[in-house]
Amino acid sequence: MAKNKIKQDTGRTVIFICYFILFIVFSFLCLYPLFFCFTNSLKTVQEFTTEGGMFKMPESWKLTYYGAIFRSFKIGPYDFWDMAWNSFWLAFGGQFLNILASAMVAYPLARYNFPFKKFFYFLIIFRITIPIIGAGAAGYKFMRFLGFINNPMYIITCFSGFDMTALIFYGYFKGISKEYSEAAFIDGASRLRTLFSVILPQALPCILALYINNVMGQWNNYSTSQIYLPQYPNLALGIFNFDSASTFLENSTAMFFGAVVLSSLVPLALFTSGQKLMMNNMSVGGLKG
Repeated sequence: MAKNKIKQDTGRTVIFICYFILFIVFSFLCLYPLFFCFTNSLKTVQEFTTEGGMFKMPESWKLTYYGAIFRSFKIGPYDFWDMAWNSFWLAFGGQFLNILASAMVAYPLARYNFPFKKFFYFLIIFRITIPIIGAGAAGYKFMRFLGFINNPMYIITCFSGFDMTALIFYGYFKGISKEYSEAAFIDGASRLRTLFSVILPQALPCILALYINNVMGQWNNYSTSQIYLPQYPNLALGIFNFDSASTFLENSTAMFFGAVVLSSLVPLALFTSGQKLMMNNMSVGGLKG
């Protein structure tokens, strides 16, 4: 018995060490690009021209370049604050509408039987499998027909629901016990009230995970602003175009890396603030014995 226990403890220790090493490597791969951008945002023009300039530590930490970003980081008439605001309403507002629509589509598909249920489920699968590149021209023509090109009302298109988010919600709602809904119906709650007051609070970990993931994806997405909202550029599009638009701008390379660092702060803060709530809700249930 003692030998078996020693072997088990040794095996656990080896597994723990392997996981720890993988965690360190993964953390390095995730954090090094941000560290690389931050160090390069502090360098002078002369430091970039030296051999291996981008991969050396800065000789002096010049945070003054960050102030120049708010004054000189521009794409046409749009400055840093304009692009940051466009990123906020397009990412946070658009994905809020997407989460809401996806939940309302997935809930009846997961919990009720009704005519053409399989057809709507197939429609979600079909919508996911359509190649984005192949449907791009038709999508642009349809948006132009609706008048959503260079129009903030484009955000309404996020209220679709027939996407991967709805499919994930479908699987999550299937796993929630029906006893919650039955108890709500006994108390006189309507189906819509049951969704918003009983089911969605139980699905909060899933909602937070999807919302954070979707917001981060949209925050870093420049193609939507480039194609549909060129007069409302977000930070991702601004950073994408800044390299070619700043040829004659002093300290443009440091400003470019600084803008990348500032743009990454919002996704980092969103993930950091949301991960604890996600993990806490994952471990708390609602049924009592």
